Amino acid sequence: MSSPSPLAGPGRPGWRTLAVAAYLGELLLFTQARGYFGPYVSPLLFYGSVVLLVVSALAALRDQPFLTELPAQSVRRVGWGAVLAGLGTVLVLNRQIPIVLSQPIDIHASDIIPAMQVYAGRFLSGEVVYRYITTYHYPIFPVYLPAQWFPYTLALKWGIDFRWLSWGLLLLVGFGAYQLVLLRRPLAAGRYVLLALLPGLVVWWMLHTDGYLFAQVLEPTIITYYFVLAASLFVRSAPLQAAAITLCVLSRYSLIFWVPFFLWLLWREVGWRYAFTVAGLVAAGIVGLYIVPFLSHDWDLFPRHTMAEYYIAAIAEWERSEQPGALPLHLANGLSASPWVFRLLDGFPLAVRVSWMQRLHAGASVGVVAVLAFWYWRYGRRYDYRYVALLSLKLALGTFYFFIQVPYTYLISVSVLLSTFVLMVVLTRPVLPGNAPAAEAA
Repeated sequence: MSSPSPLAGPGRPGWRTLAVAAYLGELLLFTQARGYFGPYVSPLLFYGSVVLLVVSALAALRDQPFLTELPAQSVRRVGWGAVLAGLGTVLVLNRQIPIVLSQPIDIHASDIIPAMQVYAGRFLSGEVVYRYITTYHYPIFPVYLPAQWFPYTLALKWGIDFRWLSWGLLLLVGFGAYQLVLLRRPLAAGRYVLLALLPGLVVWWMLHTDGYLFAQVLEPTIITYYFVLAASLFVRSAPLQAAAITLCVLSRYSLIFWVPFFLWLLWREVGWRYAFTVAGLVAAGIVGLYIVPFLSHDWDLFPRHTMAEYYIAAIAEWERSEQPGALPLHLANGLSASPWVFRLLDGFPLAVRVSWMQRLHAGASVGVVAVLAFWYWRYGRRYDYRYVALLSLKLALGTFYFFIQVPYTYLISVSVLLSTFVLMVVLTRPVLPGNAPAAEAA
């Protein structure tokens, strides 16, 4: 019987077990146990599970080479992968179809989809997209970036519910990207089956515990973008990585502080030419899809309108208490640090408290990336950069949403679902002598 490779390390199984426990903790604190420990302790446990997942995954992956499956094994899995992915899709649709059919789009429930209908309609008719919408009971300035609404021009043109397109993108493109990565991971059969079903099972569980999580929003599209980004980290393709980053940046800017770290990572590990290619393609995408067609017509669009609207919306949400002195509705869901700032600055005007939350948000987002950069500069030689890219993305995204001013649950679902990629790499079997996968082609 072959003994484990020294690369596996004596403590590695324990760290993998801890990573799985942290993953389950994060999922449970987002679903069944959301807010169970109160609005002040629950967020600390939730974010703690994110940090523990990343730290234990790093410990499990220390000195581990980047593993890919033998091509023949990957081919044999294609059929099973399609079946298992299809089963996950059926589980999700079984939960979501009745909800969509029973919940017509309603601006009183959320103005997201009605606003995007206006964006798409204006674009198709050649009107200015970024100007006030005054057809509702209160004026709305368009704040969503192009990648968030542009796909729905097709839905509007074809006359279909925007939510069906959003779910179609996630189930076909997002889950498809995940399955393509999984096909090449060297996993035992049982782990492969579990991981192939995992995204569908997680979304099904989210909808089981909170059926209206995605009822009036289009977050599955954003999850799709992040799944494509996570998948792109496993291949050496500058166009694919640049396209994925561009879609994420031009939908929500949640990863804006992580991008410089990733480019520096590429510079160190792949080469400056590759890093410059990715950076150049991202810049070209932002210029071509946002700056030239939209921002160049109003240079105050982002700083004066978009950011100001987010600030005003945050103040409005912080005012939504069900009774005097109670925490605002969305701050009490047990997922973010906002209740702490709300209470610690009690007595200050809401505008001041929101401003401090914004400063904390920016500081924490920059700080965690700085810590990651310092850590990698000191200890990165013991890790494959692709693992570091994925785990740093998870930590940066988890931190961004933990300190966000209004922690809508649908926003935080993006970070929770991204953990499936982390679990995938953690559960990859250790290298055994005589059973090393073929090296990845450069």
